[in-house]
Amino acid sequence: MTHEFDIPNAGWIGSLKHEDLRRLREVVRRVHMQHYPADRCTDWECDRIIDGLGPDVAMKELKKGIDAGVSG
Repeated sequence: MTHEFDIPNAGWIGSLKHEDLRRLREVVRRVHMQHYPADRCTDWECDRIIDGLGPDVAMKELKKGIDAGVSG
């Protein structure tokens, strides 16, 4: 499966729809990166955190984000 974006060594997150990945990144920025310096809040860093959460936790976070109205 190919996407219009490039995530090196994406692992399982490479199978996500682009919209879902955008939402997950927004959730990660709001929840997990709220105390990060602004220059560290990159898509790459979000993807690293998402990958570390694993698919089960990330999908729960995505559902919470969708329920909370996160649009990505």
